[in-house]
Amino acid sequence: MITVVGTVVSEITYKHGEDGRTNAFFRINSTERRYNTALGDWEDGETLWLGVSCWRKLADSVKTTLSKGDPVIVQGKLRIRHYEKDDVKRQAFSLDALHVGLDLSRVQSLGSAPLVEPRAGDLAEEPVPF
Repeated sequence: MITVVGTVVSEITYKHGEDGRTNAFFRINSTERRYNTALGDWEDGETLWLGVSCWRKLADSVKTTLSKGDPVIVQGKLRIRHYEKDDVKRQAFSLDALHVGLDLSRVQSLGSAPLVEPRAGDLAEEPVPF
């Protein structure tokens, strides 16, 4: 089981199988960030590219929640597929997701304005302790 912090880099594809199971698939990338002490600044390292497969209820939630460009945290089982193309041995990495969520540390804030304007009767005169 691994956890990957990354960005959705493809559209979400969604399918219904003949057996009734739903599947959502998307690609993510995750780029290492490291501090270069010689330069005194952060720099990008290697980028990992993964296909992510989601099934059943998770697939339904991913379909309605995620979009290309969203920052995500994905936890699941890493799969490695070996293949040959043009006489060159290659590997492809994918993730069978068990958990997918928005990375709230990297999403755009809606600001401090309330999403719904409060009505006069909704506000207490004094704060109520929890």
